Amino acid sequence: MYTVIIPPQELIKLGYPQDAVDCSGLKLTLDEVFIPTSSGYVDINSKSIPIYKQLSTNEDDVYDLRRGYYVIRYGEFVRIPRDSIAVAIPRSTLIRSGATIHTAVWDPGYEGRGYGLLIVFNYHGLKIKKGAQVAQLVFIKMLEESALQYRGSYFGER
Repeated sequence: MYTVIIPPQELIKLGYPQDAVDCSGLKLTLDEVFIPTSSGYVDINSKSIPIYKQLSTNEDDVYDLRRGYYVIRYGEFVRIPRDSIAVAIPRSTLIRSGATIHTAVWDPGYEGRGYGLLIVFNYHGLKIKKGAQVAQLVFIKMLEESALQYRGSYFGER
């Protein structure tokens, strides 16, 4: 028994436009960038995310990010099939620029515009244009459809 990566042509059949699909997944682009201005809290049965300040681009729609971490929102509204999960993997150009993205698993049934944690390690910072591809969302088909579907507090994000 094994799981399989859903090939790009299947993503097109799921309704994603052909130009949104990459060699092995869905292109995730940078839409918005935020910095936390307060602490977060995670408990056994509750959570409280920080308050965020949205950053602005310059007149060329470029974010000029210093070394540090940022919460980013992707531009794509995503629907994860009920028999799949997805994992966002940073684009290699981002890594070669001294930055990376961390994300959580995208659960079966999740719908919305997800978030990631962009970490800029480069001492010189990172300039990145709004709309640039920052990751690939790779879909993984499970052996069978999950009886549990995501309907948590982040369902339908924006």
